[in-house]
Amino acid sequence: MNASTDLARYAGRWLQVFYRPGKAFADLETEPSPTEWMLVLILVMSVVLCAGIVTLPVALDTERALIETEFQSYSDLNADQQSVILREAVQFDHRQLIGLLIMPASVCFMVAAWSVVGKHCGELTFGKPLQYGKVFPITGYASLVLVPETIVKTSLVLLSGSLDPPVHPGVFLNDTDPETLWSLFQPGVDFFGIWFLFLLGLGLARTFRGSAKLTWLALGLVWAMWIVIRRTIELLGTVYV
Repeated sequence: MNASTDLARYAGRWLQVFYRPGKAFADLETEPSPTEWMLVLILVMSVVLCAGIVTLPVALDTERALIETEFQSYSDLNADQQSVILREAVQFDHRQLIGLLIMPASVCFMVAAWSVVGKHCGELTFGKPLQYGKVFPITGYASLVLVPETIVKTSLVLLSGSLDPPVHPGVFLNDTDPETLWSLFQPGVDFFGIWFLFLLGLGLARTFRGSAKLTWLALGLVWAMWIVIRRTIELLGTVYV
């Protein structure tokens, strides 16, 4: 009965992250529980894994379409050879299994990476050392944003057939000039990423009695640098590959 009571209290607090985040982080400050934030990780990883399974047919169809396009460059392949290649491409094998396992593993990496970033940004803005034991649960709470993000993006993938549905400001701005600097980097400005940083900064400021605005600024700068670096690497890849 005690375990079920704790789980119900945890679930109630997780829901508060979405509509009363300040209250949720205040409760976390007085009742830190390694079990709770580990359960948060399990929940988020499970949702991400389920999304990967649901969208696997779309991924296989996308791979098939890419292979069919590449066939145009290989005129020495006859119809039978092309059929064999396509049939193997759409079969579930170790490649797809590894891809599915990487998805929940990436959640752990994200939480660990942003815990490190949050700790150092907090120490910079608060002027005092922060304990990882308290930072990890805060990041875990903020990662709950991945649940609605995964649901929304999975729905968009199934509706559009695209594995990379847009959830950035460009969807509403309708920028017609693809060569502008903003157009190059706006795909990285994900709405859910902004929500995540808001929660992470709020949690750090509430728990360690610091300035939320300064924390958001520090986290935002790190996030902006990451967007620029990642997008630059992607653009260089399209030029030299």
